[in-house]
Amino acid sequence: MTWYHHGWLAGYALPAMLSAGLAWIGLVRHSVGKGWLLGSWRSAGLTLLVLALTGAVGIAAGLALPHLAELPPVAAGLATGVTAMPRKRQGETSQPYVRFMTLGIAWFRERLEYRMWLDAHSWTAEFLDGFEKSTQLRVFVHDLRNYLADRHPTLGKTITNLFDAADKAMIHALDVQTRTDEARRDIDGWMREPTDEEVYQCRSAFGEAVNRCGDLLLCAYVHGRRTEQTELETLRTKALPNDAFHSPALPAPRRRFGLHRDRT
Repeated sequence: MTWYHHGWLAGYALPAMLSAGLAWIGLVRHSVGKGWLLGSWRSAGLTLLVLALTGAVGIAAGLALPHLAELPPVAAGLATGVTAMPRKRQGETSQPYVRFMTLGIAWFRERLEYRMWLDAHSWTAEFLDGFEKSTQLRVFVHDLRNYLADRHPTLGKTITNLFDAADKAMIHALDVQTRTDEARRDIDGWMREPTDEEVYQCRSAFGEAVNRCGDLLLCAYVHGRRTEQTELETLRTKALPNDAFHSPALPAPRRRFGLHRDRT
């Protein structure tokens, strides 16, 4: 008796592994340019759940194949009609019948994509934590632009547009801070306390600059690999003074997997 003739292997293990393997390839391809499938424990858990459900469907389909001939014509007609219903438009969530037909897999894939989006923005916000001056941001973003241009030449236009928006926001933040400092300085050179409006204007302009820089950093996250994080850490260390940030230069990883996203 060969290995293939073992009932549990042919009836359960092989269908599950093939279904889960194909699902993994699909998830990897779908995640390109959107983030990391294993970017956090929650996204990793959702990924494993989708793979497990897909494997279970593969097992169920294999067990049901011998009994398809016994299905009544009404059931076959109903299934054909449902599959011919209009599909969702791009950007919309799965319709209820799609979620039902996929046994919840479509819904969990939507949750996974949303979790990847949250992971990317959370990582970006944590990475930029510690920048307190527009001059620090300008040094970091200039180096980041050059780094991305070398790593991703096909994204040249996108990188340029994101950098221009960030640079414009940082120049505006510097102008607001300079005008505020000049208004606070009296004849003798002493600086008065800023008014509430001045504090708001400075923080608002600086916050906008951080957000625009975050857009460029987000591009590095979704299009990069985990192995590139050390290089991004080096860029931030160069832009920040030694005592500006007391926590690790990179956000603490939420997981310890040694995997990196494959490109297919």
